[in-house]
Amino acid sequence: MSRKSSTSLTEGVPSTTKAVLPPYEEPNSPPVKLDLEKPPLGVEEPDKNVKLKYPKSVFFIVVNEFCERFNFYGMRTVLTLYMKQILDFSEDKATVLYHTFLMLSYFTPIPGAILADTYLGKFKTIAILSCIYAFGSIMLAVAAIPNFLPQTGFSMTGLLIIAIGTGGIKPCVSAFGGDQFVRPQQDRQLEAFFSVFYFSVNAGSLISTFITPILREDVHCFGDDTCYPLAFGVPAILMIVSIVIFVAGKPLYTIKKPEGNIMGEFFKCIGHAINRRFKSKGEKRDHWLDFASDKFDKQLIQDVKRVLAVAFVFIPLPVFWALYDQQGSRWTFQAMRMNGDLGGFVLKPDQMQIINPLLILLMVPLFEAVIYPCFKKSGLLTPLRRIGCGLVFCGLSFVISGFLEIALEPTYATIPADGRMQLNFINTLPCQVNVTYRVTDKNGDLSIKANKYEFVQDLEADQDIFASAFLENADCGGYLQFNGGFSTGEVKLGKGGGTKGYSILITERENELTITRLNNEEQLDKSDTGDPSVAFFVDDNTFQEYAGLNITMRQETKKKTYEYIYDLNDTAATTPEVEYIVQTEYQKTEIGTYELFYNETPVGKLENLIQGGVYRVVIQKALNESDSYHVMTVEVTPPNSVNILWLLPQYFVVTVGEVMFSVTGLTFSYSQAPLSMKSVMQAIWLLVVAFGNLIDIIVIQFQSDMSQADEFFLFAGIMGIAVIIFTAMSWNYKYVEDEKKENEDEKKRLSTLSDHKTDSSSSSSSSDEEVYAKKGEENKAFSE
Repeated sequence: MSRKSSTSLTEGVPSTTKAVLPPYEEPNSPPVKLDLEKPPLGVEEPDKNVKLKYPKSVFFIVVNEFCERFNFYGMRTVLTLYMKQILDFSEDKATVLYHTFLMLSYFTPIPGAILADTYLGKFKTIAILSCIYAFGSIMLAVAAIPNFLPQTGFSMTGLLIIAIGTGGIKPCVSAFGGDQFVRPQQDRQLEAFFSVFYFSVNAGSLISTFITPILREDVHCFGDDTCYPLAFGVPAILMIVSIVIFVAGKPLYTIKKPEGNIMGEFFKCIGHAINRRFKSKGEKRDHWLDFASDKFDKQLIQDVKRVLAVAFVFIPLPVFWALYDQQGSRWTFQAMRMNGDLGGFVLKPDQMQIINPLLILLMVPLFEAVIYPCFKKSGLLTPLRRIGCGLVFCGLSFVISGFLEIALEPTYATIPADGRMQLNFINTLPCQVNVTYRVTDKNGDLSIKANKYEFVQDLEADQDIFASAFLENADCGGYLQFNGGFSTGEVKLGKGGGTKGYSILITERENELTITRLNNEEQLDKSDTGDPSVAFFVDDNTFQEYAGLNITMRQETKKKTYEYIYDLNDTAATTPEVEYIVQTEYQKTEIGTYELFYNETPVGKLENLIQGGVYRVVIQKALNESDSYHVMTVEVTPPNSVNILWLLPQYFVVTVGEVMFSVTGLTFSYSQAPLSMKSVMQAIWLLVVAFGNLIDIIVIQFQSDMSQADEFFLFAGIMGIAVIIFTAMSWNYKYVEDEKKENEDEKKRLSTLSDHKTDSSSSSSSSDEEVYAKKGEENKAFSE
């Protein structure tokens, strides 16, 4: 989450004297120290000892930022689950749309900054785009209400509007806060403001990441098991509050007029140089940007060269964000397939995203105080090496997630392919039964122990199913005696449709062995919410019909009583001679152990329902002719048996990577940019994030047949390639500090020469300028 953006923060100050403020920061980023420049000769330095009152206006800005970040991260936390559960998108489609949203959110700060610096100013830009932002948030919340508006269309439109709004104001808010202080008299107060500002960003992010999933899952509304309208609505309300608070502070604000944007000059210079380069055939220049010297001054051209040198090193870096931003998509879906029960508290899959910012807050001070000082003397962790290490750790986190995915695969639902089906043979007898089955392309034998079940998978669908059951002797369980033979003979059980599962019940009727296939197909896939799914078979000859009867599941906890009622309707079995069997539809339930009541009569317990499990429960009138009932649970699909805390290793490793990559990268890009190009460099950094999400979109679109584990390993491999490319590109990079030192050494050398050659003294200044212009060009990527 450690990202920043900026606009021109120093309007109204001559370019040679500007003191550049730190750009906007996303949650978890430590404040960047102010780059305070001394005024040039001839300009009087203001008295820093003059005490000025702390501007009250900044409190409106801080509260505004808290509310806005709560809105953005709250909405973003539950977004992929909303697309899957409510809009019924596949995981791939939800992931692509999620990263499309993020990509737009990090492209739009560029026009937002230009709009603020060139046309409207920061206050009007924030106010107008915040209203647009709030409108998009409201539209998304309203679209989440079922049967009210076309959900997909309005949801996607709302997200587009949010991306424009959040991206547009991203570079303006912190810069506008900086405008409220008088420089340099209030530099210390300004640094304190940024600390408070960053705290509000983190507070809004952390609180919303924890609370919004609770609103999503623990509140039920509009007849649904979830409440996405509330999960989106509460953040939207806070966005409206943020606008009211921001506008209320207007009488106290220092509002500066727009004075133009350096990004425009940056791109004009590049465009003009390219145009003249192709028109000036045969003309040679030291650097292709020098072709712009007829229109742009030498210092601007030199600054653009330096920015492009840094940007060249950034080319492989989008891969980091391609992996990192999957915490809100692929890793959240992975968490859905895990067991969040921590014993008294269930950690929701989208709440796992809070681990990263919490670890960041712990790790940044640790790295700054302990890790980096240990390597400082040896020079092993220069900024670019830190960034490279960050890439490696990020890639390693996806190796870990890939192996975790392999461990999860045995717990996934086995869904038959098109044209195939699955049969579930359920033995309710107190003794072992042998089964022979036959379908067109496959046949086999099963031995099913007492009160157990067996699955037969990958059978051809839409073909007649034949099966027979037989016992080894007439005595079954010590109390069942079968008349005549102990075999059903081969029974035709009808046809089964493709991609379905069907249950076949083996039981006793009037001392005869029977086998029957139930009408309705089984639910094989896990619930879209990750909750357990439960359905019932009832086999009871006590009642001639089941109309008006029900089954109740009840669980009493310290906090709440959970109760689920199943109404029993007459459902005939496929074999007419077997009566009194009825099957219910599946319901999603909470985890835990339940008391079972059949027509208000206690019949037993349903033990330990676990997240993701699909259970078919058989309630059968006891075969020993007593008044009791026998309860048998069939685990149609295995539950999520791997605990969600196994995600912690990959979250830990990716956070280490983030500290080394993102925090260092922000500082590096900011420090290496020329004074006049700080905002341009931060804009390029934002584009790196946007292009990272574009990589996700491209990869996921073109690998639809790949397993999730293989996809994780693929991204880790892409990162490995990116590390190699980055190492090669950054190997000879010349830091600005090194350039300055070389310039000073060159000046000393020229001064020494001038002592011996007095006639050359008049040209020393031009020589110095010539030397400066040629430094930092070891990276030849943008050279001719």
